[in-house]
Amino acid sequence: MNFNENLHFIMETKDIQVKELSAQTGISINTLKSYLKADAVEPKVSNAVLIAKALQVSVETLAAPSDGADGTTPAEIREINRLIRDFSPKDLRIVLALAKAIRTNA
Repeated sequence: MNFNENLHFIMETKDIQVKELSAQTGISINTLKSYLKADAVEPKVSNAVLIAKALQVSVETLAAPSDGADGTTPAEIREINRLIRDFSPKDLRIVLALAKAIRTNA
């Protein structure tokens, strides 16, 4: 994954909408939407820091590729990513709901 995919995933996992992230960061909705597009613009460092702070993750988490090439992604996460690549949107929502339920009950 790249920045836009990481941002989208984290926002979805934390159930944060663009409007809410905009309010928390002071970054315009249109700018945030441009970061989420498939052909996304890379954010300025200052904006990446604001986004990371609002989402309570590191800038590295937002920017890092998740292919594990840098050695920072645990093998289990890489395996989960590999397994769910071809899931339907419905199946992805089920997996996300399950992960949230596990996290809540942990």
